[in-house]
Amino acid sequence: MIRYALLTVTAIAMFGCKNTGKIDVSKLPAPPSTQELAEAHNQRIAPLETLWARVSVRAKGTYDNGDPFEEQGEGHLQILMPDRVSLSIGKLGETYFVFGASPEQYWSFNLADSDRKLLLVGDMSKVTRVKAAALGLPVHPAELIALSGVAPVELSRAGGTQWRSDGKAYGFQSPTQWGSIVTWFDPSTGLVSQTQAFDEFGELIASAELTRYKDAAVSGALPVQVPGKIEITTPNDEGFIRIELSGPETREIRGIVFQPDRLQRNYRVDEVIDLDEALDEPAPATEPAP
Repeated sequence: MIRYALLTVTAIAMFGCKNTGKIDVSKLPAPPSTQELAEAHNQRIAPLETLWARVSVRAKGTYDNGDPFEEQGEGHLQILMPDRVSLSIGKLGETYFVFGASPEQYWSFNLADSDRKLLLVGDMSKVTRVKAAALGLPVHPAELIALSGVAPVELSRAGGTQWRSDGKAYGFQSPTQWGSIVTWFDPSTGLVSQTQAFDEFGELIASAELTRYKDAAVSGALPVQVPGKIEITTPNDEGFIRIELSGPETREIRGIVFQPDRLQRNYRVDEVIDLDEALDEPAPATEPAP
C-alpha cells in the first residue's frame, strides 16, 4: 500500500492539475510488478466464493437493420467462482431475459414473448465467435467474469506490467481463449478500473469500465469491494450495456441457476435452438472408396 501511495503522489506531481497535454508514460515511475498486483487482487477477492446482487441494466445500441434501441430492466447477477455466471433481466417482477454460462454450457433465454419463449444453448467446448455473437456476446462466454474484474488472476500466465497510455492506470495482459485481456488497476486504490479484451490479432473487441465500488457483504469476514457499476462497450459502436449492482453479497446460489435444462422446464420454453446444430458448418462430403 505504501508503494501505491508513493506512485500516486509522484504521478499527481508529474501530471499537475494544470497539465492538459499528453502524458509521457516513459517518465512515470515503474509500476508495481505483475506479482504484486495479481497477488494483492487475488487476496482481496478470495472471500468471494459467490457473488449475488440485484442489478439495474440499461442497454443501448442498434439492431442489425440500423434501427436504434434502448432497453432498461432489473434483475439479478449471480456468480459462483470461478466459472459460473447468470444474469437475469425483467420488469415488474417478470423475467424477460436470462443469460448464463458454466464450464459445460452457455445459454440465453428470451422470455419476452409469452407465445414463443426461446432458449439458445451451446456446448462450451464448441463455442465459436459466431455462436457467441448469436447471444450478443463480444467475448468468449467463459471470460465474462474476468471482464467484470472479479475473477482471480492466473499469475503464471500474466505478462509484465505497463502504464496505460493516459497514465491513469497500470496493468498487465493475460491470454484468453480468443486473444488476450488487459486488466488495468487504479494506482490510488489498487482496484481494477478497466478491462479490455483483444482478439488474436491484437484488435480491441470489448472494454469494461468498472466504477462506483461498493462493499459486498461476506459472512464471517470483512466486506469485499466489488464494482457497483460495470459499463461494457465495443469499438465502432456507440451502444453500451450498463449494469449497476445493489446489495452485493456472498450467499448460497441454487444449482438450478446454472442448469439450462431445468430452467427450460421452469420457464416453459416453447422452442430450443441448439447453437452447435444450427451454426456448425457441415463436414465436407467424402466420396465413397472405389
